[in-house]
Amino acid sequence: MSLLLEKALAVFESGKLLDVEYRMLKLSSLYAWIQAHELEIEKALFADLAKSDHEAFMTEIGIALSEISYVKKHLKKWVRKQPVKTPLSLFPAKSYKLYRPYGPVLILSPWNYPFLLAVEPLISAIAAGNSAVVKPSLKTPHVADLLLKLAEEAFPSGEVQVALGDHALADALLSEPFQLIFFTGSPNVGRHVMELASKNLTPVVLELGGKSPCVVDETANLEIAAQRIAFGKLTNAGQTCIAPDFLYVQKSVKSKFEALLVKAFESFAPQGADTESLANIVDLPHLERLQNLVQNEKVLFGGKASGKKFAPTLLADVAWDSPVMRQEIFGPILPILSFEDEAEMLAKLRTLPRPLAFYVFTSNKKCVQRIQRELHFGGMCVNDTLMHIGSPELPFGGVGNSGMGRYHGEAGFRTFSHEESVLERGTWLDLDFRYPPFTEAKKKLVHFFLK
Repeated sequence: MSLLLEKALAVFESGKLLDVEYRMLKLSSLYAWIQAHELEIEKALFADLAKSDHEAFMTEIGIALSEISYVKKHLKKWVRKQPVKTPLSLFPAKSYKLYRPYGPVLILSPWNYPFLLAVEPLISAIAAGNSAVVKPSLKTPHVADLLLKLAEEAFPSGEVQVALGDHALADALLSEPFQLIFFTGSPNVGRHVMELASKNLTPVVLELGGKSPCVVDETANLEIAAQRIAFGKLTNAGQTCIAPDFLYVQKSVKSKFEALLVKAFESFAPQGADTESLANIVDLPHLERLQNLVQNEKVLFGGKASGKKFAPTLLADVAWDSPVMRQEIFGPILPILSFEDEAEMLAKLRTLPRPLAFYVFTSNKKCVQRIQRELHFGGMCVNDTLMHIGSPELPFGGVGNSGMGRYHGEAGFRTFSHEESVLERGTWLDLDFRYPPFTEAKKKLVHFFLK
């Protein structure tokens, strides 16, 4: 057992985190640390990804603070034992559920939102009473160093530890007997995480990605759709697991909508790849991959790189079998495909892997209902993009290839808690129909209670 796990286990077994008031104190410490280091966090995010301070607060720091506030407001209600009905056959008795911490948990966080996606699952882990080891990505070293400082200063007793290292360290941690593993990343790495976790029968939560569709039909408010799709695609330079990965637009409005999209993309990036407010692509291999994806495609807008930035790009008349449609893009490139009618749209999307997010712009409520009935996805936004992630009332997570498990708000507390079932039986009455010798009268009682 590693020293990290030994310390996490010792802290958990001390019993401190079983006290809800102590958990509240730790959440308050985390909140205060984030507030006090807001400028430092923004600088680290700029150093690693060139995120503007506006985007850094809107998509990382502010969401983390809001999540802590929400969890603190509701935690005492969530931790209460939950009474449930007891069957008449078990009379006299009472039944209830307890939400208990797992113990030491491992959180593997990614580089695209390196602060938020380390801290948000950590909030859920602390709220549920676990100790935690966080392994951040080294692709964002400034934020990784800051997370280490956070752990040392906000959690001096060791409730949270941060482990810095490469893939070898990650594999070593995954081979340790943690009680729960929470991973955010790609489906391919998610399979590897699940394989290593299986050796210890460790439960896993996988927050993955995929090609999230964005459907626009002829009834949509096209002007608003163009703005909101541009926002969803270009936030963090498209390096967002729930970014609209491709646009599926009805042919009757295709030409008009493409013109509106060009206008919206221009407003977000008036200097193309040299626009200062655009985030960087994380590294050169990723940048080269994006450049390769636009080759041999019809570029409607953008398509160029400058330094570590890639211009917001629209690709027109894309084929389903093109390279850009065979992988998650994870960049500011939006392929445009078209459909004749709703039946064609639904038939095609049914053939694709289940995405993390689904977006539809329409004023046709029946269309929304048919999509919800016939297709599967982790979460859905109607007439907007990304914004569903901002509600702590909505569980967040994937399905199938896009992941398993949910978090945010109460869902996060439940995910990091083991739900224990308890039946308490009275002794003042003991019906004997379950004991031998068995008689016809006892058989009738069994039929009465269990029919």
